[in-house]
Amino acid sequence: MVLKQELKNNKNTFIKKWFQSTIDTYPQQSARILGKDANRFDNPVGAITREALEAVLDLIIKDFDQESLEKTLDPIIRIRAVQAFDAAGAVSFVFSLKKIGEETLDKSLIREFDKIVDKIALAAFNRLMKCKEEIFLLKATESKRRIHKAFERAGLVAELSEEDLLGSKKS
Repeated sequence: MVLKQELKNNKNTFIKKWFQSTIDTYPQQSARILGKDANRFDNPVGAITREALEAVLDLIIKDFDQESLEKTLDPIIRIRAVQAFDAAGAVSFVFSLKKIGEETLDKSLIREFDKIVDKIALAAFNRLMKCKEEIFLLKATESKRRIHKAFERAGLVAELSEEDLLGSKKS
């Protein structure tokens, strides 16, 4: 309970530092652009990142479960899943919370806070893997579609339904 109150009291500090450390994971020129403007139209990635980080902090101040945490992390993870990050790089922004916690919170709360950060990291990784799976399936379906169209133009196969392209089994 004490930790949640401390997080609530220091929410703006956490958001500001966490956002900065998150955009610092991008190349320098990109980070400069992402940190400039919070307008969703001028800087959608920066705005979504800031909103998602704030939503995660709001969630951990309240009671949360893994599913709601994954759902809250989804916007930022979706963005990072399609960018040039490896899996570790895509979720590394979560761990910067530990350093922020050490700088901001009372020493007696660090261990409890670190456990929460670990749960956030696991949720972020789960969501990243789901996003990567969706991307893979989209690419595979598109490849099947292109190959089939080429064979169809060559007169080698008949037209397939959407279910056939997606790999559904018929009884």
